[in-house]
Amino acid sequence: MNSIKHLKWSDLISPTMTPDEYFKIYKEKISKVYESYEPKSEIIEKIKQFLKSKQEKLKIVVLGADWCPDCSKHIPRMIKLIKNINTKDVTLKILYGIMVNALHKPEETIWHKKRSPPEATDPKFELKAIPTFYFFNKNGEYIGVIVENPKLTSTLEEDILEILEKKI
Repeated sequence: MNSIKHLKWSDLISPTMTPDEYFKIYKEKISKVYESYEPKSEIIEKIKQFLKSKQEKLKIVVLGADWCPDCSKHIPRMIKLIKNINTKDVTLKILYGIMVNALHKPEETIWHKKRSPPEATDPKFELKAIPTFYFFNKNGEYIGVIVENPKLTSTLEEDILEILEKKI
């Protein structure tokens, strides 16, 4: 496969939510996770300095669904992280509505083709689990992904810094 390497920010065609719009809709469900998450301030500073020193911008889109427990855990954490970075150099868009096709065959995508946004079944996105966070540079070129959870023994902010350092 590896079509994800050819993914562009412009491949995102469905309507998305801003973090504030997401929070308004799902506040009851996610506020405890949001409030309890404490991003590592030293890593946040490194991300900010890295973007500034490279004159770079980071664009993030996450694909998820309101029925997904990992989405309810990691998307609020990402929102808090982005708010703590507190710079116009980072944009986060949220694309919700991914639905599972319970009747899919083993060789087919698990996502429902008619009830999910088209990005869920677009081969460029290579969506295997949710939430999936896609990262793009200021030119809209794909630079990395976090699928479902940060790496074992890592945090979202540490994974973001690693993506930036490897790809920019």
